[in-house]
Amino acid sequence: MPTLEQEVQARKKLKDLLDGLNSIDPDSLARTDILGQALSFQSGVPIFRRTLALFRELSECNLDETSFSRLNQLVDISQSVWNQFQAIKSFSVEQNPANPTGRRDQLLNELRDAWDNYYAVVTPQIAYSKGRATDYSALEREARGTLSLMKDLTTSLTTEKDKGIAEIQGALERVRRAAAEAGVAQHAIHFSQESQRYQREAWWWLAASVLFAGGTVAYALIGLSAHLVGLGETATVARVVQAVIPRIIVISILSFGLVWAARNYSASRHNLVVNRHRQNALSTFETFVKAAGDAQTKDAVLIQATQSIFSAQPSGFIRNDPEPGSNQIVEIVRNLAGHKE
Repeated sequence: MPTLEQEVQARKKLKDLLDGLNSIDPDSLARTDILGQALSFQSGVPIFRRTLALFRELSECNLDETSFSRLNQLVDISQSVWNQFQAIKSFSVEQNPANPTGRRDQLLNELRDAWDNYYAVVTPQIAYSKGRATDYSALEREARGTLSLMKDLTTSLTTEKDKGIAEIQGALERVRRAAAEAGVAQHAIHFSQESQRYQREAWWWLAASVLFAGGTVAYALIGLSAHLVGLGETATVARVVQAVIPRIIVISILSFGLVWAARNYSASRHNLVVNRHRQNALSTFETFVKAAGDAQTKDAVLIQATQSIFSAQPSGFIRNDPEPGSNQIVEIVRNLAGHKE
């Protein structure tokens, strides 16, 4: 059974050997500047690097819990590597005058062939030391905490996404509703403009009717009467007819203008009323639709509004305008409703 002092000495010796190996530069072992290209160890630089890297990793491990037998094994193998590198560093042609190339190759082959043994002895100790240095409980706790955080973030993101979708859908519905109301109001403006135009025309035709009426009365009472009085009682019938006919033609023209202006005034007033009716139908359409409690009532409001807008109304310019028909409009609206369902 080894004593504590023996274990301490073994660890110190191993540490000294590992520190010595760590101080070696693998590129310097090529010795091309001293031995020349033909006898240099340049071909063995990759072997030097991987061997020194293995023992450098061993030097970084905690060897406090390593058994005495394992320490001795590591000391022996580290000493062997140290001796091999020292032999390479001290190699010279003077020491091997008979066959320097063979000796050089022997040193390289020994180090190369010993790699498997070095690896089999050193790597288990490295794995054990790193395993003890790793706090797997802490890693597990950290992993569980990360997983819980990810779940919370996923739930939060899902909630935010659903809330965002609901807000977007609500905003879209409000935009659609506003667009529909704006569209209805916009079309109502068209009919309002038409009714205003017909109102202005009605005033002009009323003014024209008053002028024609005044001109007809004034000409009949003043021009015609004064001319007849000027003929005197001795005028012949032919003379009277000759004098009256041109005046009657003028009166007829003035009367025709009076009738034409009056009829256009009546037609303009009629179209004014029709367009105001259509304007009112569009302006109140949304109110009645919102107030309707069922789909049938909404369809009825839609049919009535559509009929009042799109049905051909009497123009007022023709005395016997046909009454508007609504069957075709109703059928179109029903077909559209059927397609929506």
